[in-house]
Amino acid sequence: MMKKRSKWTPLALLLTAGVLLLGSTVGSTQAALTYYSENYSAEVTVSNIGVSLLENGKEVSYRNYMKDDKWDEKTGMLLADLTADGPLTLGKVYQEKLSVKNSGAIDAYVRVVLKKSWQNDADGDGVYEKNTTLSPELIKLNLLTGENGWIEDTDASTKERTVLYYTKPVASEAVTPDLSDTLQIDPTVGTKVVKTETKDANGTTVVYTYVYDGYKFVVEAEVDAVQTHNAKDAIKSAWGVDVTVGADGSLSLR
Repeated sequence: MMKKRSKWTPLALLLTAGVLLLGSTVGSTQAALTYYSENYSAEVTVSNIGVSLLENGKEVSYRNYMKDDKWDEKTGMLLADLTADGPLTLGKVYQEKLSVKNSGAIDAYVRVVLKKSWQNDADGDGVYEKNTTLSPELIKLNLLTGENGWIEDTDASTKERTVLYYTKPVASEAVTPDLSDTLQIDPTVGTKVVKTETKDANGTTVVYTYVYDGYKFVVEAEVDAVQTHNAKDAIKSAWGVDVTVGADGSLSLR
């Protein structure tokens, strides 16, 4: 007897945003900040499924299957309104409510992978590379996990990467509760300096360099959707995790 394999449909969106930390002069109380943003990218081949990322209640990006292998999609920018009320300030708490909308035609389970890092253009060639010695924990995106239906896979999460699952099936056109509510750059970023002393015939020159000068912080949100049909096998195939599916369709990690 031939065993029929379950069919799963993954969908991924990648939305990246960052803030460029400019160089500061010696004696400054904190490093200056300027807004910087990048567009998201997505490349998938699935049918009857779609997903959108919402920021503060607004749809900033989406990719939805239509028909004949055609997609309805929009490229948006995260944090586009971050500095609408003035320059970005270290330590200030900004509203950053992220949620996921099932903009497809079928019910789905959704997962979000958040990544935080500091990057700079060390060679001056326009290519930014991640610096793993700088703390992503200073990029404080406050997460709302627990009773709102979002759970964290602590076994898969690190200081730089956080894996979140929404534990309930999301109906077509429905929106999940917020997975985050605020964003803050830790004010200690502006106090981390390195002291360098140089001695010559004229005496000693002391230079203070801000550790985070020339860096931008980057926040990435990868949103995946998997159909609810044969969910246990579909999620294992798509996401590589074992789950238990309750009678009401709720998920729990095993």
